[in-house]
Amino acid sequence: MAWILSVGSGVLLLIAFPGSGDLSWLAFVALVPLIVAIAGATRRRAAALGFVSGLVFWGVTFAWPAPWVMRFGDIALHRGVLTGVVLVSFLSLYTAAFAALMAGVRRRPATVWVLAAACFWVALEFARTYLLSGFPWNLLGYTQYRTLPLIQIAAVTGVWGVSFVVAAINAGVAGFVLSLAGARTVHVAEPTVGRVATVDWRHAFAGIATGAMIFALALAAGSLVPGGDDSGPRVTVAIAQGNIDQSVKWDPAFRDVTFGIYRDLTRQAAQRGVDVIVWPETSVPLLERTDPHWNTVTDLARETNRFLVVGAPDRINGGEPRNSVFLFGPDGAAIGRYDKRHLLPFGEYLPPALSFLRVFGSEVISEFSPGTEPAVTTTPFGRLANLVCFEVIFPGEVRERFAGGADVLINLTNDAWFGRSQIPQQHLAAAVFRAVENRTWLVRAANSGISAIVAPDGRIEVASKLFTAEVVTGTFGRRTVTTPYTQYGDVLAWLAAGVTLAYVPLPVRRRRSIEQPATAT
Repeated sequence: MAWILSVGSGVLLLIAFPGSGDLSWLAFVALVPLIVAIAGATRRRAAALGFVSGLVFWGVTFAWPAPWVMRFGDIALHRGVLTGVVLVSFLSLYTAAFAALMAGVRRRPATVWVLAAACFWVALEFARTYLLSGFPWNLLGYTQYRTLPLIQIAAVTGVWGVSFVVAAINAGVAGFVLSLAGARTVHVAEPTVGRVATVDWRHAFAGIATGAMIFALALAAGSLVPGGDDSGPRVTVAIAQGNIDQSVKWDPAFRDVTFGIYRDLTRQAAQRGVDVIVWPETSVPLLERTDPHWNTVTDLARETNRFLVVGAPDRINGGEPRNSVFLFGPDGAAIGRYDKRHLLPFGEYLPPALSFLRVFGSEVISEFSPGTEPAVTTTPFGRLANLVCFEVIFPGEVRERFAGGADVLINLTNDAWFGRSQIPQQHLAAAVFRAVENRTWLVRAANSGISAIVAPDGRIEVASKLFTAEVVTGTFGRRTVTTPYTQYGDVLAWLAAGVTLAYVPLPVRRRRSIEQPATAT
């Protein structure tokens, strides 16, 4: 039964995330089966149950690497599968660690138990954000990206606050279930001779009450953070979503078609009277600016008399290519540039220690070098925080830009790599939180979708469809407030990490004290 509960927890968590069901309310109970399953288990068995739950979740939600690298890279089937297995197994270790930690607090008072569960979950998500280059994909809080009243707490705590709330409610509900089942995970009245054990309802409801109180505090704290002044001047913007198929994107024979599509979309955007036009990541499929096709970009800026933001790989002094963002003025002159600093492992570079997992043979894909240029670009319409692709899923890196004075978040991406998977929806959900955390407007340009404009409170003002060529238009303003999160950063996450680290040695000390032989007196 415990193994079935473990699998069920992985399935429920999967359905709660965008792209797989988007049933955000399920996130508040998705961990309950796993927590119930590990009640009374040893840490080793609990870790195994958590690992299985993680395999179910990550095995589906993260199944895209294998077909991705096999379709667009020079890689055999067995190597693509190996890459997927290694990554899914690694990510599942975090769920295993959570289960093992929870197994050690099953005799704690209910309120402490709930708070410990939330701290453990957040601490492990925080660790996943930084270990081995970091991969904070599908953080638990992202399930709530459409629950606007709740996610406002991210302006104080970052996404960690939402993950904390969701994990705490899961633990509270699990404690209630265990109490009804007569488990000793939370306090239950001891049976008396000749009588069946009765539930101590005060302790049974203590966990749920704790979760409810944390939820209420999150709503209250989030509502107190100013949303910013919308009365200032607005900039009109258009996103040109070209929907160029990855199978032909880098083909020189298709280059004229690619530039023809973006030329038409840019002219359509200009006819709508916008101030700025944004193209997606690597929408200019050229490695050298000496290529005549570059003239198409500068000519379009002059022809439309608009500012033009484009994504393009570019070599510097004949070196390795960088994944770059260029800003052109209405006169066609380049007035800003940003080179992606946090590269995607396996996609844009290969960690030396994992060379046996090389997935791409093309230097265009797997040999990028990180940028070193300043992250904030000053423009007539604000100071831009340019982020390329998955850089937007790192809360601390985005915060760094806004602590450095950025006004607007521009995210260029290309999720066409992953086909009709959950990735575009999940990527957008993460990006929404960066807007809320820093109370900034977000302009997101994606090659095949989802392109979107997101308001500082997380409202998705407008969004494109997937796998369509279209122009998305809207407006944005400059950031007018500095949030507690922008100012102070990941305080909650560090506190959760501290609680977790402080707790870990306790079981070891307790076991040693129990095993210590009694001394005669």
